[in-house]
Amino acid sequence: MSTTFRARSTWSASAKRTFREVADAHPELEKSTLSALYGACDLISEADAMQKVIDAEGRMVTGSMGQPVAHPLIAEVRQYRKAALDALKALGLGGRSTTSAAASALANKRWSSRPPGNVTPIRAAAPF
Repeated sequence: MSTTFRARSTWSASAKRTFREVADAHPELEKSTLSALYGACDLISEADAMQKVIDAEGRMVTGSMGQPVAHPLIAEVRQYRKAALDALKALGLGGRSTTSAAASALANKRWSSRPPGNVTPIRAAAPF
């Protein structure tokens, strides 16, 4: 099967980049492997969409009793990214490309989405 694979137009940039890296490294993917790759990229794209919501609403939201709590999508994003990485590793394509593409796409997304102004410096010593 030597056809050109296409990324879905609805995917996020990191999902498209991951798809292209894997497809370029393995141009003769079987249908079952290609289907799993599409599923992994779907997960990456969904995680990216949820991350945009977190970025817009903030990492802390108001809980049911008015207390600040972590945004509920934070755990979902983490689970989606872990599932995408596991799916890419499970493709069994071997070599550095699959794992590398997955890891680099997830790491790039994680670090590029954080605004540099929100970094809190670590204090020298805590009073214990």
